[in-house]
Amino acid sequence: MRALAGAPAVLTPLAIAAALFGLVLPSQQVSAHSDLLLALLVLATALGISAADLRRLRSHAREVLALSVAPLLVLGAVSWLLGRAFAPATRDGLLAVGLSSSEVAAVGLVALARADATIALGAVTGSLILAALVGPVAIGALSGGAAHAGSLHLLGRFALVVLVPLALGVAARSARSWRARLQTLDEQREGVAALAVVALVYAALSGTQGAGHLGTAILASGAFLAVSALLGAAWHRSREGSASAVPGALAIAMRDFAVAAALATQAFGTGAAAVPGVYGVMMLVAGAVAAGRLKLP
Repeated sequence: MRALAGAPAVLTPLAIAAALFGLVLPSQQVSAHSDLLLALLVLATALGISAADLRRLRSHAREVLALSVAPLLVLGAVSWLLGRAFAPATRDGLLAVGLSSSEVAAVGLVALARADATIALGAVTGSLILAALVGPVAIGALSGGAAHAGSLHLLGRFALVVLVPLALGVAARSARSWRARLQTLDEQREGVAALAVVALVYAALSGTQGAGHLGTAILASGAFLAVSALLGAAWHRSREGSASAVPGALAIAMRDFAVAAALATQAFGTGAAAVPGVYGVMMLVAGAVAAGRLKLP
């Protein structure tokens, strides 16, 4: 149990190791079931969110709404435009990254930067709901019919693996009979979430096919990460000195690769998950560096 509680502290090196294993010893079976791993990650995260936590966001409702909606629209368009330069598998994976929610790990990094993690929590929750509802429909429309599964099928699947565990987790955390017990297990719950992230990196990279595909995945992920980081920096400058400056910057710059990997796999097959996997490793490393630089006194 102690090792499980310590997993979040070594998330980045574990994710890098998982990426290497995914390239050297891939498993198409694990890759094909990334949506189930996503459901586990959402549930583990939601078990740390209570209705009271969400009610505290009322004073930041405008910022949370903006951080939930605007990045999905803007970065979805950015990923579609950047994808024009790449082959279909890379293009499809990049589109899934652009249509994903704010990264769950951003909440922890905001806390590490001594900023208001509640705002980041609201952005993650709001964008996760929106991504589950909009992402499956938008990816079918923007891919030009290349998706293997229909938009309604994807929408139903994502409602099942994102919205259901999210609702169950929040309800359990909010129930008086469960709250105290779950609080005592917070470290272990965060460890489960961290290991689910690691497993998702492995699943996503297991879909990589050949060095050429990996090279374009790195190039596409780097280009998208650079654009999202610039947008996050712009938010930080425009809100400098406010409570939403740091959480907003990280919530914009860090997109949830787990959501992207599951969406790409369900829509296009395991090969499209390579970009989300590569992006996930790059984003986690960059996010940790950014949190250190943005750390408040």
